[in-house]
Amino acid sequence: MRKIFLFSFLLSYLFSLAQNTEALDTIHLSIKSPNTKRVILYSAEGATQKYISYSDAEDGIFDLVLPHDSHHGMYRLLYNQKTMDYVDCLYTGNSFSISFDSNKPLELPVFDKSEDNQNYYKALDRFGVVQAHLDSLQVAYFKVQDSLHIAKIKAQYTDAFNQFKQDFETFTQTEASDLVKDLVIANVRVQPQVPIKDPVAYLPYIKAHYFDRVDFNNTNLIFSSILIDKVMDYVFYLTVARDETTQNNLYKKSISDVMQKIDNQELKSGFIKALIQSYAKDENIVMTDFLLESYYNKLPKAYQNDKFVLGLQQDLKTAVGRMAEDFSWKENGKAKSLYQLNDYTYYILVFWSSSCPHCLKEIPKLHEYIKEKKDYKVIAVGMETEESKEKWKAETYYYPEFSHVLGLGKWENPIARHYNVYATPTYFILNANKKIISKPYEFIDLKEFFDKKETGE
Repeated sequence: MRKIFLFSFLLSYLFSLAQNTEALDTIHLSIKSPNTKRVILYSAEGATQKYISYSDAEDGIFDLVLPHDSHHGMYRLLYNQKTMDYVDCLYTGNSFSISFDSNKPLELPVFDKSEDNQNYYKALDRFGVVQAHLDSLQVAYFKVQDSLHIAKIKAQYTDAFNQFKQDFETFTQTEASDLVKDLVIANVRVQPQVPIKDPVAYLPYIKAHYFDRVDFNNTNLIFSSILIDKVMDYVFYLTVARDETTQNNLYKKSISDVMQKIDNQELKSGFIKALIQSYAKDENIVMTDFLLESYYNKLPKAYQNDKFVLGLQQDLKTAVGRMAEDFSWKENGKAKSLYQLNDYTYYILVFWSSSCPHCLKEIPKLHEYIKEKKDYKVIAVGMETEESKEKWKAETYYYPEFSHVLGLGKWENPIARHYNVYATPTYFILNANKKIISKPYEFIDLKEFFDKKETGE
């Protein structure tokens, strides 16, 4: 009986394994001139990418699996994590193959057993070439002055536009796959029927019609990277100003334009988070605060995440423009704190360590630099352990112009944690009000910052 039971279990297991194998589809990827040993497969959904699987190989031949019941739509194959190179593909319920040469990024990938992918890439390429031609004629139209050439270029543009319009309408009427059709339509920019002479009027036209072919409720677009790409391009690349205040105001207007087009709260929350993370990466606290207050905090509670907000606040509390965190120490037996210091125009916080070779090269340069600058004050926080504090104390005697603070516990020290310090040396420059105005990477950057201040650049 035991043997029969074991054999029955084995058959059941093999049958289950066979069923699981049948329930998987494979994307077979072949990369000529491979520059990677790992490829990662993601699915696109709104503003996010979700990990599906990965494949490792030495020869550029990768097999990536996904469940057969995966949603149909656009997927992304990331094949170089250093340069973030990727290729997008469409999955419609069947296995297929892709091949391309990583040294020839302008060549279209070749697909086998996937007519949808072939048609998608061919259509994008065909319309892309035509639109590039229209763009070149538009640029020439901006520049040309004499009436003869103006008329000639306008005629060329009109002919090209009419041909493009006819081809585009034919594509929308004949393309059998709704997925391919929806993605291509959303990708193709709206062009003016006739070239615009005034460059100042061109960008407003493009912005006004940028989302004409984009439906934020279309499932095929939601399960693709097109929506997030469109939103990011509209916000970041169609809003250009020379000064920071004007630029931020343009950002706000563009974000308002986008948000008015999205009804789906889950989709909207994803775009808001993506925008917040983009601005947070650049430490643009004006825009991160604006997005939090004006949009994120007004989302339904189901789409808010306290951990996300707390993590963001932690990351940005030392951003340029924030008030520096106050801290206290004892100096010559007297209690002192950062906020009690009021006699200087600039304050330099430097986190260093007596066991850091790079610090021991940079700290003497910093001390020599500020010796004659009576309106600069350096507070040097030593990231030390119990074992290294005596060495740190001996080192401090070489730098009498500094206020020295012992930061026992190194990275776990409360001051280091407040300032998100994970490496030495780390610099912060504060103004007289203790606002962070610069975060130089090393001493030469700090010196350059002050040199520009002194010369009025």
